[in-house]
Amino acid sequence: MMNNSLGSNTFVLLPAASVALFIKDSDIRQAALSLTGDWRFARVKIEVIDGDVETAIDYYADKTSPDLLIVETLEITDGFSDRLDVLGGHCADTTAAVVVGPVNDVYLYRKLIDMGVSDYLVKPLNADVLGAVFSKILTERLGAQDSQLIGCIGAKGGVGTSSLSYVLSDVLANSLGQKTVVLDAAGGWSYLSVAMGRESITNLHEVARTSLSADKDSFSRMVVPVGEKLSFLATGAEPLMEDSVSADSFEFIINRLMQTYPVVVVDLSGASIDICRHILARANDIVVVSTPTLSSLRSARALIQEAKTIRGEKEDGIHIVLNQKGIGSGSEVSENDVAIALKMKPELVIPFLPKLFGIAESQGKLLSMIAGAGEILSDVKTFLEKKIGIVLDKSTSLEAGPEKSGLLRGLLHKMKKK
Repeated sequence: MMNNSLGSNTFVLLPAASVALFIKDSDIRQAALSLTGDWRFARVKIEVIDGDVETAIDYYADKTSPDLLIVETLEITDGFSDRLDVLGGHCADTTAAVVVGPVNDVYLYRKLIDMGVSDYLVKPLNADVLGAVFSKILTERLGAQDSQLIGCIGAKGGVGTSSLSYVLSDVLANSLGQKTVVLDAAGGWSYLSVAMGRESITNLHEVARTSLSADKDSFSRMVVPVGEKLSFLATGAEPLMEDSVSADSFEFIINRLMQTYPVVVVDLSGASIDICRHILARANDIVVVSTPTLSSLRSARALIQEAKTIRGEKEDGIHIVLNQKGIGSGSEVSENDVAIALKMKPELVIPFLPKLFGIAESQGKLLSMIAGAGEILSDVKTFLEKKIGIVLDKSTSLEAGPEKSGLLRGLLHKMKKK
């Protein structure tokens, strides 16, 4: 919308993309260039060119247009609209356009939007406003602007990261009514299909290939429903000793899932370092799982610090879950000492209940289907509502929405794709 006080639209790593600005105003040019040092824009190529719509027309006469094109104008006239039309003829259908102008005029804004322009901004502009606009448009381009990505990672092996991933997904879908998909980055070592009472039918390599194709049916068959609002990616069919997919290939999978599912939960317990780093940077929320033992907490402290570094020295969206409380009897670290050591208070504490979780795993059932799990499910629900910020979806629609595609069907004279 036409607004000069927009806040930041995202606190996650933005997708690889290209942005070009044809700007005369030196302050705006400097603000745009300053974003190249922002960790969120590490994969966004930002090109700033001293010019206007005429410069852009000449520039893209023989060059490929970017994902996002921003053009400044000193006046909005019918002549400018005509030149935008010419510029649109040089740009790809997937290119988004933003106009920077001198006047705050709602009728002008509506006219430009009707022409297919994504936004109209009024000078002066600072880096925060530009960053918010870039973030909003580039995430919309992936069709993931309303989706939430949650990554679960353990301080070390055996702390129950996979089990927690499944419980989070269970509560998200069956208590909060969120259409949720859970996937495991462990390749052949994944036991997600077993936990869901199903069989592995594919592998991450095949899913990555299919995620790039236009074959929606094949991709859909790889995502297996286990309830009205819960599904899982049925991987794990690859050999145990086969290398996993690259972080880039894993991102293709995430992008495809986020086009359809409002909530995506990733189990990182068996993921490669590259995939872990990618999800730590991109996820809206990171759940670090630790037991209350000294060895686990030591690793958790290091992991939290590295996650903060990856996320631009910010701890927004990083959560600590203390699992298996009671497993170490008198040798456990108290919750108060845990908070002091980690400089973060555990936001969810789960007791050590091997019988309950053992039954769920051995029978291939969700925890919500096991008698005696009510208190844990309630605690997890509170955690998701108060700490993650996901609340009950009161919608009664259970149908999967159509996958979203690019920003606009065209740059100009075409309406935005909803």
